[in-house]
Amino acid sequence: MHQLTDGLIKRGMSVKVAALDPFSDGRENALPAEYMDKTAYEALPIDTSIRLHKALFNLFTRQSYNISRFYSKQVEERIAKILQQDHFDIIQLEGLYLTPYIPVIRRHSAASLLFRSHNIEHFIWERLAKTARNPLKKIYLSILARRLKLFEMKTVHQVDGLIAISHVDLHFFRQNGFSHPAVTIPVGVDERWQPAGDNPGDNYTAFHIGSMDWRPNQEGLAWFMEEVWPLVVAEKPGLVFVLAGRNVPGEFYRYQSDQIRILGEVEDARHFMHGHGLMIVPLRSGGGMRVKIIEGMAAGKAIVSTSIGAEGIHCTHGENILLADTAGEMAEAILYCFSNKDEMIKLGRNAASFAQKNHSVPVYMDHLIEFYQAFSEK
Repeated sequence: MHQLTDGLIKRGMSVKVAALDPFSDGRENALPAEYMDKTAYEALPIDTSIRLHKALFNLFTRQSYNISRFYSKQVEERIAKILQQDHFDIIQLEGLYLTPYIPVIRRHSAASLLFRSHNIEHFIWERLAKTARNPLKKIYLSILARRLKLFEMKTVHQVDGLIAISHVDLHFFRQNGFSHPAVTIPVGVDERWQPAGDNPGDNYTAFHIGSMDWRPNQEGLAWFMEEVWPLVVAEKPGLVFVLAGRNVPGEFYRYQSDQIRILGEVEDARHFMHGHGLMIVPLRSGGGMRVKIIEGMAAGKAIVSTSIGAEGIHCTHGENILLADTAGEMAEAILYCFSNKDEMIKLGRNAASFAQKNHSVPVYMDHLIEFYQAFSEK
């Protein structure tokens, strides 16, 4: 999102960023002052924490608890004031969890309203329900998925245009009746993401980096560390798996061992990637497009991912990524890479070339601005 807003500003557009802030702890102060000034950045405090009593009470309603946590009357009132004070040609909602504010936007602005779909959200919860082992948890997740699907499929028709993050997502929305203007704008990476030569990093480490407060990451990493990594170290005991990401759940530290290191949040994702060997993306649920895969490819990393992890990216198995969906297949792919350094380097080179050709910021900014102009001409 930073790259998108920065790209628009560099093209001479005036941009305001208003962001839901679930933390209200001054994190916005970490943003560059110049960026905050150029985007008139405004954090909108909101408590999105999961409350057990609210989650249980929600079962007796028809509302989606996933969505209702992101609605706040105070946020709505602030959005109304922003829209009363300024004129906008386009208002873009970044993800489904901003859509509860569509009514207030419609009341106070005549701007074209666009929805940027980061994922097909109900897919994530359907897949989580499918893989849940606890029967009660499976039932609860199924209820959440069903309600979220109803909300998502109704809400998408309330906007003037759709920006999908992958062709897979756009195809789904079209199949389900979305008839307004739409375009696919994939994740982009700027020139900062460059390969560190042909050195694949520490030859004895595999790694994952991602937000660990996201349920699909939690589920996929638990599966990986319980079922995949033991198969790997049984063949190569000297290998180490390193997990980095913000908000690592406390229970994940039980996996810590000589073969698994859990770092938590790291200061520089690029530096972390360049310092380690093989990138692992073991997602078994999710949707949209994995930003970290695009960043890893741009950084020239060899990557082993599940098919779901690489969903929406037009990569090619065996050429610029390795895909594996069972524990045995993933362990075999990892062992292959660590046993064939030249092939690992080749995968990384091909990945970097793919990212540069298909996911550079200038390429997707041209397409996005062209899409915007179609609304300004109406």
